[in-house]
Amino acid sequence: MIVDAHCHIWPEGMPEGSLLKLMDNTAEFAGFKNKENFFKASIERLIAEKDAAGIDKTLLVSVDFELAWPSATHSARDLNDLIGDAYKQYPDRIIPYAGIDPRRGVGAIAELKRCVEELGCRGMKLWPLSGFTPDDIEYYPLYEEAARLGINIIVHTGMGPPDSYLRYCRPVYVDKLAVDFREIVFIMAHFGAPWADEALAVAGKNRNVYSDISAWQHTHAVFPMGLYQTISMAKLMHGSVQKVLFGTDFPCFAELYSQKAWVQCIRDLEYPAPLQIMGLPEITDQDKEMILGGNAAAALQLD
Repeated sequence: MIVDAHCHIWPEGMPEGSLLKLMDNTAEFAGFKNKENFFKASIERLIAEKDAAGIDKTLLVSVDFELAWPSATHSARDLNDLIGDAYKQYPDRIIPYAGIDPRRGVGAIAELKRCVEELGCRGMKLWPLSGFTPDDIEYYPLYEEAARLGINIIVHTGMGPPDSYLRYCRPVYVDKLAVDFREIVFIMAHFGAPWADEALAVAGKNRNVYSDISAWQHTHAVFPMGLYQTISMAKLMHGSVQKVLFGTDFPCFAELYSQKAWVQCIRDLEYPAPLQIMGLPEITDQDKEMILGGNAAAALQLD
């Protein structure tokens, strides 16, 4: 089974206003030439590309963008509803994760409860790049509700769009949450890059913390050894690659790699001579299959 641990869809006509500016700047920053690949993100396109790639299940992640980049046409609740509708349409393929901003206080708790109990969400996504530090104790009532509901939490870590705040996205902020909420599985999105070493330490220290490799397409395109080195370091530090999850961040990097091509990139990873000299371990075929799906299936208790 292949599991994509990080994907998005957008509603028709989104984005606009300040959200459009954010996404435009993101596309320009990444050097994308075809913005259609970025903006056209229907559930139909996602499923078609998953079929072509042989990807069985997808963690479909919403984001609560509204407090930082409001839209006149769509709310964060609308985006959560879109994820819920996708799950109803493809219950065997989609695993829905609600986008929740903890700064909403009791409103965040109410929205999380609605998303889990009415939409079937299995987790929530925190997007700290919009301006908050996720381990602030003020937000603990939200995490207590997440623990009560028995869901997982994805936390954006690492690089973000040019109009976002990088200082809120350190992987180390997940450490305190993981210690204080041992019953919750946390996924550090994007492996914390450029703080991959920090993400390795947080995942190695905490049994309930994992990292996904979504958004590493850009690094791999210009420096293929970088991804191999990061995964190899995970194997060295953690004793295996069990903490590494496959992810695409669809549709954000479709211009660089199709879903099928990104799966093949993982299967085609080759042991670079410099890493052999350094003594870093080889990523075996068994390791690659664990990354592509086995780890997520076990960690997230997927059917």
